[in-house]
Amino acid sequence: MEFARKDQRAAQAAWAKAEQTLGGARQALIEALVGMIRTGGTGSFNMISDKDRIFFAGLMLSASPVATVEELEAEAEKVREMRRRLQAPKCNDCEGAPDLTGDFHMESWAGDEREVRALKYMILSTLQELSGAVHRALEKEVTDAPVNETFYRTLFTLGEDFAEEDLLQIAYGLDDLRAQVAVYGSEADADSRN
Repeated sequence: MEFARKDQRAAQAAWAKAEQTLGGARQALIEALVGMIRTGGTGSFNMISDKDRIFFAGLMLSASPVATVEELEAEAEKVREMRRRLQAPKCNDCEGAPDLTGDFHMESWAGDEREVRALKYMILSTLQELSGAVHRALEKEVTDAPVNETFYRTLFTLGEDFAEEDLLQIAYGLDDLRAQVAVYGSEADADSRN
């Protein structure tokens, strides 16, 4: 009986460690995505770019319940590489130059008020939920620059110090984004049938 308990505790400890590693890889991917947008800007064009493909693939994978640590780490590296490509060749150390590092760490949310932190997580989870439809549309070569920009701007805000009222306005706008993504997805489905 004692051996069974030790085995059970060891199995629980191993599972907890694996979940922590998976959570860390998921968090690193989200941080890389926010960093990429903070570095590369929130603009989009009426053509599909590598930035669009990498962003939506990464955002979708960050929410996947079946994603492995290896997949999350590989995707985070793709995002970091895209960020390096997007980084403007400006003088980062010059006085008055904008901060192009775009670094972001989710630990910064720990200092936020509970309501602010909850809104940020709600906004993030909604973006993750909607990203799958956009990613599928991009795979069918269909894009909608204003919708993409809304994703970029919204994710960008999660790395900033916004007040609860500002985040509430963003959260209210997610219903509009949801409707736009539904149209975007249906256009992609219609285009693929033609």
